[in-house]
Amino acid sequence: MDDLSGHLRTVMRITFFFLSVCFIGWALLPEYKPLFGGLILGAVASLANAFHLSWKVRQVGAYAAAGVKKRNNLGFLTRACIGLLAAVLAERYFSFSLYGTVAGLFVAQLATLILGFIAKRNSAVRHSTDERGENN
Repeated sequence: MDDLSGHLRTVMRITFFFLSVCFIGWALLPEYKPLFGGLILGAVASLANAFHLSWKVRQVGAYAAAGVKKRNNLGFLTRACIGLLAAVLAERYFSFSLYGTVAGLFVAQLATLILGFIAKRNSAVRHSTDERGENN
């Protein structure tokens, strides 16, 4: 569970970097404002989903550690509604690209997936060098 907050901080930094690139694109390429606006809105919703999922995972972990037999879920319906809200806001109120919004909804999840692969590979490399006695 201690790795979760570190991974979430890294995902937040990656998402903020993506958002800054989108804001620069918004400023420099005005003909693509609807696309960049949709990407921004989707990325913000994606980051909100990542924080919500992290909170739910910690909550489920705390209940399991305490031995509470409470039936708990990971809040998929809430996260789906956040994505739907982003899509509705993009289409109805801001006239942003729906395709850009949907693409932006995957930013934090893809960052988490790539970060997980990198962490797993680094762990495997570290474990194999420990077995050979090179890190002792």
